[in-house]
Amino acid sequence: MKRICLVLLFVLSCGGFAVAQDLYAYRDSVKEGYNFMLYLPPGADTCQQELPLILFLHGKSLSGTDLNQVLRYGTIDAIRRGLQLDAIVIAPQTEVVGWKADRLERVVDFVVDKFPCDTNRFYVIGMSMGGWGTLKMVHYYPDRIAAALAMCGGYEESSLSGLSEVPLWIIHGFQDTVTKVSFSTTLVKQLYDSGQGERLIFDQPACGHSELARVFYLPELYEWLFSHNLQDKLRPVNLSYTITESKMNAAYSRLDPDKAIPLLPQKPKFYPSRRVVARDAEPLPHVIRSWEDLPSLLDMDWNTFSLFRQTVE
Repeated sequence: MKRICLVLLFVLSCGGFAVAQDLYAYRDSVKEGYNFMLYLPPGADTCQQELPLILFLHGKSLSGTDLNQVLRYGTIDAIRRGLQLDAIVIAPQTEVVGWKADRLERVVDFVVDKFPCDTNRFYVIGMSMGGWGTLKMVHYYPDRIAAALAMCGGYEESSLSGLSEVPLWIIHGFQDTVTKVSFSTTLVKQLYDSGQGERLIFDQPACGHSELARVFYLPELYEWLFSHNLQDKLRPVNLSYTITESKMNAAYSRLDPDKAIPLLPQKPKFYPSRRVVARDAEPLPHVIRSWEDLPSLLDMDWNTFSLFRQTVE
């Protein structure tokens, strides 16, 4: 087993002590899994409190065997640019096109067994091919995922099973010419028409494919994710967060460059094996009954979105 480690170091004004943040590159560590980057926030090695766990799934352009590719965009890149995030982040890399849910589960199990993860706060987010992978994970493991975000992706499973059980936010740009918008809209309409949209949020901003990567750099995304917990009664979706066009436009500039973190080599620490089992949640009654009841968290070009909704009804 070959395992390469990197560390993210920066100094916080906390009694003058430096706090280390670690980024590990795991290769050939999980049998029939994926190679992956693992981010640990400050104090994770000695923390008594379990931390939220985020699984970030990249798009097709980052596939391959060079793990540094998964740092080009997404949650860990946002942390490198100054995003403050008190959570453990897994960023796997697929060497081929497409994600396999069982291989991803093995990676998640590996991390949960070795690090202080709160399994009641496990989240999956992805873009493009990663959006497809996110929905696949929700389909197969709805009892493990507290909330999920799927952007400009699609759905390939024959059954909608599991998708109505997880607070799910789907975003697909109206001007996307890379991944067909219908891949998302068809799924969304199927869920609502079958009465399974009670935990679903769908947004259709007037933007193209790559622009949606900005969402990964917004603190509001992670605040929305962390507001969901497997132990929440009925597991309702949180509609209190709004991402505006101005926030999207300033996604990168809102990050604090003074808090950006450089990468330095570091030997890995030893962590004892641990695991927490989430409690089963009660089913949520159907509360959304039509496409017109569609909730939104994006305040972007609402007129265009409204016209779109009328054309697909």
